[in-house]
Amino acid sequence: MTRTGPQKIPGASQSSFYGAGRYSGSDMEVNCGVVHTTEGMTLPTYNGGAVAPTVTGVPDFKNKKIRWYQHFDVDESARALVNKLGGVETNTANAFQVELVGTCDDAHKTTWGGKKAGVDYIHWPTAPDWALAEVAWLVRWLNANHGIPLTCVKEWLAYGKDTRRPGITPASYGASPARMSMSAWRSFTGWCGHQHVPENDHGDPGALDFARVIALAKTAGESKTGTTKEETVALTDADLTKIADRVVERLLAADRFDAPKDAEDYSPDEKSPRHYWTGRTVFRDLVTRVRAIDKRTADLAAALTKEK
Repeated sequence: MTRTGPQKIPGASQSSFYGAGRYSGSDMEVNCGVVHTTEGMTLPTYNGGAVAPTVTGVPDFKNKKIRWYQHFDVDESARALVNKLGGVETNTANAFQVELVGTCDDAHKTTWGGKKAGVDYIHWPTAPDWALAEVAWLVRWLNANHGIPLTCVKEWLAYGKDTRRPGITPASYGASPARMSMSAWRSFTGWCGHQHVPENDHGDPGALDFARVIALAKTAGESKTGTTKEETVALTDADLTKIADRVVERLLAADRFDAPKDAEDYSPDEKSPRHYWTGRTVFRDLVTRVRAIDKRTADLAAALTKEK
């Protein structure tokens, strides 16, 4: 299968990339996303890549960012899901997989091993908006570049006791009401959690508010609290004209610029007016040089045409 679209996530670290070695995956075209939580506070080693997702998000509390670490190309199967013999494909079923460093366990909602939520780690069901917005940036990028729909499953069960199933804990584990059937998984597109994937029993990412993530992702171009990521926006002809006009205005208004040493009227004497150029002179030289480039390009094209 031919991969399409960019395979490297902008700004993601490639220091833990496993896609070019022993655990490289199969080519595919992603059309759904699966969210995991690491139940830890640091970037996992994933047994050298044997159980790695596509990407891991590590919170940077000081700068209110998520630091992304990419482990496989976007259109390459990851290895964080169980895939039993027979049944249905999981890792290779066009699934982009995200591990979010932190916890979904409500037992760690405020503190965890002497650490404080929101300061030392993220309890993802109550994640701050800046963290959800960072995840939304990735979701939006995947939608724009790989077509993963901006939709998600409705029910995200809490990682805790389930009163509907006495004696079974946590609620989201095993054959929970949220777990998809094999047929539902085969046709699924959009975003879900580890708790929704068949042939798996894990219950992460708990009651993560992924509907909020989708809502933020749909608000394309809106600034996000504590983040500086920007989408690449194509400039229109009108935009380019305005920029050009501003450049010309600045050049014409300038007092002087250092003259290039290859200019015909250049003088090495710093007291000479020919050691500097005015804005008008700079503009005139730019026009001259552009015209010269155009002429050389036209001459080259004519010569190539003649050779044919």
